[in-house]
Amino acid sequence: MTNTTAPLNASRRYRSALSIGVAVLALAGVPAIWLHFAWSTSPASALFDRGLWTLAWPLLLAVPIAAALVRWAVSKRLSTGERWGGRLLAAAAIGVTGWFYLGTSFDGEWPSRASEWLLLEWLSFLAPLVILIGGAALTARALRTRRAPEGLDSIVMMEVAYLANAALCLLAFADQLEIGGYLVLLTSVVYGSHALAVALTSRVEASR
Repeated sequence: MTNTTAPLNASRRYRSALSIGVAVLALAGVPAIWLHFAWSTSPASALFDRGLWTLAWPLLLAVPIAAALVRWAVSKRLSTGERWGGRLLAAAAIGVTGWFYLGTSFDGEWPSRASEWLLLEWLSFLAPLVILIGGAALTARALRTRRAPEGLDSIVMMEVAYLANAALCLLAFADQLEIGGYLVLLTSVVYGSHALAVALTSRVEASR
């Protein structure tokens, strides 16, 4: 009779180590809130800026995402309140990003047809939309196939909301990035990798 206990335990140890690694790397997004992103301006200093607040607020998702990832690494589950809190925060961040689109697209200011950075502007315009649509599809797939159990879907939703706004900011200020911007870039790579891993790999099993 084949002994499956050892491979199963090894798999769980691997997943546990991976969860801890993701949680640690994701912490990079927290100090990025207070460090200069571009033009000597940090997301924290732009929270109440009339022209930048819609870009700054979604980056605050780094805090609840980091907390949720640490919680998941420790207990492999989120409470019902934590799950709905994460989903609501994701929806709010997407709403803020959507407000930015409404405020700049319909008045013809962005993307500009006369800009010397035309390609980059269009990339910053289209990339968040692609991320949101793709993220919604991946999240739906993860839920349908039960690859995001115990509230993991709410973490993925927050990551997708963060990624959409981060892509917009990183592309819009690509030639002016400072330390905070590079930390946001690192955080985005971690979030994107984690979201894809949840949606595309085999079902995540909680440790017992």
